[in-house]
Amino acid sequence: MANLPIPGAQIDLLAERLAAVGVDRRDFLRIAAALAAMGAAGFDARPAAAAPKPGAGEKLAKQQHLRYGGGGWYSQDPASHDYNKDLYCGGTQQLWAGLMSFTADLEAVPYVAEKVSANKDGSVWTYTIRKDSKWSDGSPCTARDFEWSWKRQLDPATAAPYASFLYDIKNAEAYNKKQITDPSQVGVRARDDWTLEVTLEGPRGYFPVLSAYSAALPAHRPSVEKHGDRWTEAANIVCNGPFVLESWEHNRVIVLRKNKHFFGAKDITLEKVTIPIIPIASGILPYENNEIDLTRPQTADLKRLQSDPRTAKEVFRFPYPGTWYLLPQVTKAPFDNVKVRRAVAHAIDRENVVRVAQGFAIPAHSMIPPGFPGALDDARIRAIQKFDPEAALAQLKGTPFEGGRNWPRIVLSLRDEALGSKPLAEAVQAVLLEHLNMKTELEVLEPRVFRDRLWKQDLQFVWIRWFMDYPDPHNEYFDTFYGKRTTGRRQAWVNDAFDKELEAGRDTRDTRKRLAHYAKAEEILQTDVGYVPVAWVVRYAVAKPYVRGFERNRQGELVADGNIYVDMLSHLYIVEKA
Repeated sequence: MANLPIPGAQIDLLAERLAAVGVDRRDFLRIAAALAAMGAAGFDARPAAAAPKPGAGEKLAKQQHLRYGGGGWYSQDPASHDYNKDLYCGGTQQLWAGLMSFTADLEAVPYVAEKVSANKDGSVWTYTIRKDSKWSDGSPCTARDFEWSWKRQLDPATAAPYASFLYDIKNAEAYNKKQITDPSQVGVRARDDWTLEVTLEGPRGYFPVLSAYSAALPAHRPSVEKHGDRWTEAANIVCNGPFVLESWEHNRVIVLRKNKHFFGAKDITLEKVTIPIIPIASGILPYENNEIDLTRPQTADLKRLQSDPRTAKEVFRFPYPGTWYLLPQVTKAPFDNVKVRRAVAHAIDRENVVRVAQGFAIPAHSMIPPGFPGALDDARIRAIQKFDPEAALAQLKGTPFEGGRNWPRIVLSLRDEALGSKPLAEAVQAVLLEHLNMKTELEVLEPRVFRDRLWKQDLQFVWIRWFMDYPDPHNEYFDTFYGKRTTGRRQAWVNDAFDKELEAGRDTRDTRKRLAHYAKAEEILQTDVGYVPVAWVVRYAVAKPYVRGFERNRQGELVADGNIYVDMLSHLYIVEKA
C-alpha cells in the first residue's frame, strides 16, 4: 500500500466531531488524528507477531493455565463482552479479532485482514479478509460479518453510545441520526465474502488505524438475533478471537479457553485463562496466597513486593503513558500574571512531590514521558521550570505578591479518582506553601462536575492528568493545549506562536521536522507557563516466575495490557516451576 499524504484538515475534522458528540472519556477515536500525522509506514507492513517460543532451558508446563486479575484488571464484573455495541462494556477483548491489531509498539497491523489498500486519495479503503478467518463455532467469519456489525453499531435502534467512532464512513452519521433510513446507503459493503469495501465521507488516510481499535470489533449476527442483549453470556456467545468464553459466573469469575478455530491458534500456548473478579480493596493478597499468577500491585503493596527478595524479581514496570500537571487559569487572578505562573513552576519540588506516589510516579520535566515519540531530554527545556525556590520568589518581585504575601483565595481543583491523585495534589499544596507561602484549598469534584467546569474554564487552578491516547506528540499538545479548538479545551491559555508550531508539526510528514516543531511548542508552553508538568505516571505488574512470554517494545520494556495494547494473553505461556 502506498503511503498517503494526510492533511491536517482531516485531523481537525475528527477532533471537532468528537467534541460535538460529547465524548468525554479518553477515547481512542482520536488515535486516527495523530497517527495520521505520523504518516503511516504502510498498514500492511507486517502481520501481527506470533507468540514467543520458550527459551533455552525452559520447559513448557503440562497445564497451560493462567490465572490473572486484580489491581484494576477485572475489579468489577463486565456489563457484557459486546464491544460492537458498547466500547466501555468492560468485557474481555481477547474474545475478538478485528481487521487490524495494535502491536507492542502501538502500530496498527493486519489481523483478520491480510491486505489493506486504498484508492488514490484514501477515500475508499479495501480490506481483504483471511480465508481462514472463522467464528468459534467453525463457521467462516467474513466481510459480510464486519459489514453487518458496523451497521449494527450505527443503527439508531442499537443505541450504541460511541457510534460516532464510525462517522468517517459515508452516510454513517446520517444513518445513525435517522436522517436516512436505508442501511444500504451507508458506505460499507462486502463485495464478496472476503472483500470489505469502505467508502468514506472524504479522504481519510488514518482509517485503518480506527479499524484496529476495540469499537471496530465484530459481533456474531445469529447470536445477537437469537439471544438479544444476553448474546455474550457463556452459553450463547460465538466469537472470533484467540479465546472463547467457557464460563462466566457473574461477579465471581470468568474462564476462557483457547479458540481452536482461531486462525492464529497454532501460535497461542495458553489453553485456559481464569479471571476472578477481584475488588481493588483486596490488594495483593490473592497473588500472595497463590490464587492468581499475574496482577497489578497498588501503591500500598509495591514497596513491600520490591523489598522482599522472594518477590522483587517478579515485579516489572510497563509503559502506561501519562502525565500529571498543573493548569493555572490565565483568566483568573493571581494566575493572569505570568510572573506568578513562573513562580509556581519554580516552586514545584518534583522529587518531593512524587515521594507520596510510592513508586507510581516519577518527576516530569515535559509533557511526553520517556520512551515515547517526541519525548525531550533537553537541558534547555529542563531549565525553564526547574525547581529553584530563590528563582520562584524572585519572580514575585514587583507584583502585589512580592515575598509571598497578599495571596487571594486559591482553590486547587481535581477530579475524584484513584491513581494517587489526591496525595499528589496534597504534596503540591505543601511545596507551594513552603516555597511561596501560597495557601491553597483542595476541591475534589465528582468527575462529571469537574469536566463540565473544566470545559467552561471555570476552575482557577487545576490538578489534572493526561493519558496518551496514541503514540504521537500531536496527542499531547494538539488535543490538550491547541488554542483554536472551539470545544473541549481544558484551559483558557492561548499562544499564537505555540499554535503555529503545532500546525507546522501536524502538516509535515518529515519526522525530524515534526519533532523539532513540537519541541519548540513545549518550550513556548513552558516559558509562558500554560502548564506546569509535575509527574509522569508509572504502572507495575507482578507475575509469578513461571509466567513467560511478555512482549518487549522498542525501548526494551515488557508490555502488559494497557490502554492501547490488549494482546498480552496471546503471547503468554507457563513453564514448569523450579
